[in-house]
Amino acid sequence: MRIYAVTNGVEKEAYRLSATHYKCFPRSDNEVTNAMEFATIEEGAIFMISNPGWGIRMNPGSAIIYNGIRIEL
Repeated sequence: MRIYAVTNGVEKEAYRLSATHYKCFPRSDNEVTNAMEFATIEEGAIFMISNPGWGIRMNPGSAIIYNGIRIEL
């Protein structure tokens, strides 16, 4: 499974911060204290589906992406 988005022609993919957790953020908020952490991509995907409008940190660029997110099995 993977979570990804194409922004400005560049494919970005969710990744584990510090190789430990995927982090989801409420819209327009990059405060780590408000982020939700998930040990697996599956947990992150379930959360993203249940909480439209939230974003997830993706590489390249270590950006929080909110739009055009796709979940691929």
